[in-house]
Amino acid sequence: MRASLPLLAILLTASTGAAQHRPAAQASAPGDTAGALAAQRDWWRAFVLADTAYLRAHTAPGFSLTLSSGRTFDAPGMLAEAATHTQGSRLELSWGDETIRLVAPTAAAAAVRATEADGQTASAYRYLTVLQRHGGGWRVAVAQSTRELVFTPRVPAAAAGALADYAGDYRLPRGGVLRVLARDSALVLVEPSGAELPMEPVGPGLFEFKVLSPSNGVVRFSFGRDAAGRVSTLSRLVPGFVNTWPRVP
Repeated sequence: MRASLPLLAILLTASTGAAQHRPAAQASAPGDTAGALAAQRDWWRAFVLADTAYLRAHTAPGFSLTLSSGRTFDAPGMLAEAATHTQGSRLELSWGDETIRLVAPTAAAAAVRATEADGQTASAYRYLTVLQRHGGGWRVAVAQSTRELVFTPRVPAAAAGALADYAGDYRLPRGGVLRVLARDSALVLVEPSGAELPMEPVGPGLFEFKVLSPSNGVVRFSFGRDAAGRVSTLSRLVPGFVNTWPRVP
């Protein structure tokens, strides 16, 4: 479901205007600002923990949710999605920097950085929330999550396998060539244009660019072997897609 035009205007106003920044520890400050910040945290906590009763009571009509996966939900869809979070109780939630802007007496746009931890595994998100004042409290009208991209922990070069095995040329569909060089205990991918992109090892036969791609985020490369154990393919792994190219004999 698309957000209504007034709510989209709220989001645009909040993102371009001078917002009020408040550390999470100061969320108890007086006024509607504190109430909206608390309502934002409580709503997202309920979504993560599958507290559908709370969500029903604190979600505004015409609600819209967009998750970092790109999936969108209206209110019934959001409740159905929340109900699947049966493992949410395992997560430890913590809150970081918060931003709030009151754009009208009955409307606010808020943002918060949240971390969901399950033991030693943690994921960080940015939550953007548009809230509407209803009676003495706030209801969520529009919500959006964005997951922060992080690099995979690096492993020693030796753990990735003999780097010289991966060096060579790999044929692109239109006749171009990607060249892989072993250099200074690391791999370098040379594009047909001549641009060189360092890759760092993250697992056996698995490497990752050192920088985020503007269009694909984290980009990884996996080397495949044939029945004789020789490196025969190079695959690029990006969210939602895999390209595989054969090695030039």
